[in-house]
Formats: sequence, structure tokens, C-alpha cells
Amino acid sequence: MHQMYLNLLNKKNQFLLSLIFFSCASVKAPQGGLIDSAPPKLDSTNPEILTNLNQGQKITLSFNEYIKEESLKNSIELFPGVEEKIIYEYSGKDVIITLPSNLEEDKTYVISLNSKFSDEQNVKLEENIVIPISLSNSIYEGILQGEIFGTFKKPSILLWRGIIDKNGMINKKPDYIISSTNKFIFSYLPYDKYTVVASDLYNPRLPLDQNKISFHSEKFIDIQKEDISNINFYFNAEVNEEEPDSLIANQNLEEFSNLVGNLKGNYILPIIIELKNENYNYQTQLSMDGTFSIDSIVGGKYQLLAFLDRNNNKNLDTGLLNDDSESEKFYVYSDSLKLRKNWELEIEEWNLDNE
Repeated sequence: MHQMYLNLLNKKNQFLLSLIFFSCASVKAPQGGLIDSAPPKLDSTNPEILTNLNQGQKITLSFNEYIKEESLKNSIELFPGVEEKIIYEYSGKDVIITLPSNLEEDKTYVISLNSKFSDEQNVKLEENIVIPISLSNSIYEGILQGEIFGTFKKPSILLWRGIIDKNGMINKKPDYIISSTNKFIFSYLPYDKYTVVASDLYNPRLPLDQNKISFHSEKFIDIQKEDISNINFYFNAEVNEEEPDSLIANQNLEEFSNLVGNLKGNYILPIIIELKNENYNYQTQLSMDGTFSIDSIVGGKYQLLAFLDRNNNKNLDTGLLNDDSESEKFYVYSDSLKLRKNWELEIEEWNLDNE
């Protein structure tokens, strides 16, 4: 019994390290006119070990600074959701949560503080704080993580446990939701199959088909004991297209850059190579021998990606709710590329198996 408690305590310490955000916020008045710009940090919970809890039990979350009471209204969520709403009390640096009375004993639940949660200076969380709880003596350990690419404002990742068809997504609320910047991670998931989509500026009051969404290239994700990575999504956006051909006609060729490269790994043709930033978008089709070349590029910083153009429309299609299509598979080069005038940049080997 003593050893079990030590194991739970060790897990608790590991959990606190995983959810605390790196910040240096202080409850003292800032010196020298500096303004506190760091988000609130979770210092501790009471009880410390959040297993073997009871229905309706109170949990105290203690932070390193005073919390803005008004921010609590829409910032505290419980996943997977239950009919009974979570109850909270405000007490300066503490938030006291009363658990619902209809939690299931064999589940791990997650108390999530989202990006609306803020301190007295209205500094909001940059990422969700997640706190696993259980009525049993164990916590699920499944992990789902990935990254969002393209152009977006405020993305969210929606996760359903089980294989859900697209009609089911419209009619059933997600089991888990997390706000993101560009990288995301779900922790404390049961090992199972999941359906996952990304949404930009997600509004839960609207039907899913009225939100801007992007699908993964696979219909479902199977989470086993190994961590799942590279669950990536892409959001397309209109670019400010000033035709490169017209630029070439009006400028000396020495004003432009060239990009050449060689693709390795297991892939299926046709593959489109796309080089883009907020102003320009260049494309070429990968040659049979795996080489590619893009000429006459306006100098600047770019993102390079390759995608399987299965319908030959030269667009990276990210899936639709009204048909059975998923996102076309895509790969993003790990580093951004800086192209200079009168310069040729060579990517000697881009191995898609490593992406």
C-alpha cells in the first residue's frame, strides 16, 4: 500500500511538470514600470493526488497570482463531457471546483482551462492547462499530438472516441476539444480508436458543417501504448497573387532565386511541390526520378511542402463533410527556407519517411 502511494505521488509530480507553463509571473507589483506579461501558472492542487476521488468532491487549484474572476465563466471545461455542469468558486489565487455527481468510475476525466482563463492583468493562457482526475486508482496514459500548418487564426482540435462518420460528427459533440497555436497534444487518453478534425475559429454553437474545418489524411487514429505523432492538419488560404510571370517581364532575372531538390522515401505519384508564403505561391510537379526545380522566385522566407495530388487539381484538398473524402496526404519540410536574390538553393535530400 505504501509503495502504491509512492507510485501515485511520483505520477503526480510528473503530471505537475507536464502541465505547468514556463513563466515568471509574480504577484508583486512590477518594478521599473514593467508590466506582467506572463500567463498564470498552476502551483498545486488539493488533494495532491487526483485519483480515488469521490462524486461531488471539491478540488482546489492554486495559482501563482490572482485570477480574474470574470475569466472563469467560459474557461473551465470537463472532458469527456457529462450532462451535469462543473461548479467552481473563486477565491483570489485559488479556484475551487466541485466535481459532478455522475462521473463514471472507470474513466479518466480531464479538467481543462482554456485560453480564456486569465490573471488580474488580463494575461490569458497561451495553451490549455489540463488536469487529469479519476474516481479509480489509475490514470489513462494515451497521447495524441501533432501540428497545424498553413494559414489560420485560432485553431482547435476536435476529438471523438471511436470511428465516427461525418454525419455522426455533425450530430455528436466532440469528446475532447483543445485550443492550439500550431502544435497540440492530448494527454491522458484511453487506448482506443479516435476520429479527429481541426477547426479554425471553432464555434460550438454552430453545426460543424458551418465551421471551417480540416481533416486528417486517415479516417481514424488508433492510439496504442506508443506515442502518436505527425497527426498534421493544413488550412488553405487565399494568397495575394501577383503573377510571377508579370514580375519576370518587368525585372532582371538576377533579382530572382531558384530552388532545386531531390525527394526520397516511400511516396505515390503525382506529387506536387509547393513553395509559398503570405504573398506568393509557386508549384511544380515532382519528376519521375524524384527531382524538382522551381525558378524565378521572389526573394523571401518560404514554407516548402509536398502533397499527393490524387485528383490532379494542383490544390491541397483538406477534405469535406459532405462527401467521403479525407485530406490529401502532405509533408512539410522541417525548416523554413530563406531565398535570396540571384541565388540557387539546393535541397540535396528530402526524405519523406522522416517527416
